[in-house]
Amino acid sequence: MRLCESKSLRDIMANSILTDAILIPQKIAQVEYSQCSNERLETISYINIIIRNINSYCMGLEKHGVKETEYINLLRKEIKSFRKSYKAWKSDHL
Repeated sequence: MRLCESKSLRDIMANSILTDAILIPQKIAQVEYSQCSNERLETISYINIIIRNINSYCMGLEKHGVKETEYINLLRKEIKSFRKSYKAWKSDHL
């Protein structure tokens, strides 16, 4: 799934948020079903990177003048909430 093929930096960042958000549940499922501890550890590390990237994209959108900051703030709030649950889940899977 891709946003319209735009060269706009804002559209590229928004598309990256969408792509990363889609990857998170896939990677969580990968950890759940993996029998290999190294694979689980690598995938958990990758999920951490995805979460950081989404926060960075939010900051980038804000700095590039996106006027819908209430959506960016809502996404940040949801990421923060997810991160708390994720930390508890992660400790059970390491």
